[in-house]
Amino acid sequence: MIVCALGYGYLSKYVFRRICGLGTTAIGVTSNQIKDGRFRNSFFISRQDIKKAISFSTHLLITAPPDSKGCMIFNKFSDKVLNSNVRSIIYISSTGVYGNHNGNWVDEKSLTKANSPFDKIRLKAEKQWQSFCSKYNINLNIVRIAGIYGPQRFINIDEKELIVVVKKNHYFSRIHILDAARLVSKIILENHKDEVWNLADDLPSSREELLSEVIKVKKITKFSTLTYNEYSKSISERSKKFWLNNKRVSNYKIKDHFEYKFIFPNYISGIKNLKEYL
Repeated sequence: MIVCALGYGYLSKYVFRRICGLGTTAIGVTSNQIKDGRFRNSFFISRQDIKKAISFSTHLLITAPPDSKGCMIFNKFSDKVLNSNVRSIIYISSTGVYGNHNGNWVDEKSLTKANSPFDKIRLKAEKQWQSFCSKYNINLNIVRIAGIYGPQRFINIDEKELIVVVKKNHYFSRIHILDAARLVSKIILENHKDEVWNLADDLPSSREELLSEVIKVKKITKFSTLTYNEYSKSISERSKKFWLNNKRVSNYKIKDHFEYKFIFPNYISGIKNLKEYL
């Protein structure tokens, strides 16, 4: 098994630590200079050599974001995939494709109601790979992942400017990087066919609840609160889309299938673990 991460970044780094520790050879394609000598079976190459990386691989982990035409990897390199030894593709998507469900629970069979341009493009990318893999009998796993947080990747907390946004009955789902990486690794190694997986922890919450926990852990005394209506006047259209999608993401399928117990089952335990990074 040779796993190639196309769009090597935060998630891929932690996945590599997991699968390379188990003996899997991994290739990361990135525009950044990576110096990680932790494993002799991990290699990093530039985007210029992406075709070579695909030709060496049996599994593709696609984390590269889509563009206006869908998945960039699909549009530029699907012919190369077809003429390679690749037999399994893991496409990292987003729970954003479910769109707005008015705070109700969604699972992998729920209607995808993507309404922002960003989520519609992500859904288009999913469908590109589904059609391709079905036609050419390649295993496909679509991973719809909630917001990832972890070391060096959390809300930038500035105690002088901390703003708590209040929007009642509005839910966000998230997952700690260590749980995300373990679950993606399991999906890669078990090599399922034609599956969709939600990756989120056990406890969706409001932004207010999340920041209240940060305030408690950090003992922050200086903060202000704003209603969402006030806050929305000063944020970008892309930021607004996160507030338009109100849903609670179920992780029942992946927990049940893998008999998985989360390291950080909710944001409360996750934030305590990240105290030094806040």
